[in-house]
Amino acid sequence: MEKIPNKISEDIYCVYTDYESDFNGPYTTIIGCKVGLLENIPKGLVGKSIPDSKYQVYKSTGKLSISLAKTWEGIWNANLNRRYSADFDIYGEKARDYENAEVDTYVAII
Repeated sequence: MEKIPNKISEDIYCVYTDYESDFNGPYTTIIGCKVGLLENIPKGLVGKSIPDSKYQVYKSTGKLSISLAKTWEGIWNANLNRRYSADFDIYGEKARDYENAEVDTYVAII
């Protein structure tokens, strides 16, 4: 994280993007931070703009891996009209307590 220039916060973003079709097909996952500018990206890192969209927001609470897996399972089984442009999880301050974490998941919808 210390290599990421122009950070706005220490929150960690997990971005799911470049979907070939839907969640069953290949897609790209990027781990990083929200930045103010996508300039001067260090070698070995990538920058990605998340397109403006309407988002369905989910909150995972509890043991991090279990609660997040349940959230995504619910998303995959929901009858959402997904955009498949870019979805993301935000791991903020409350995500640092692994046993009692809170993570927000944003799913782009039409």
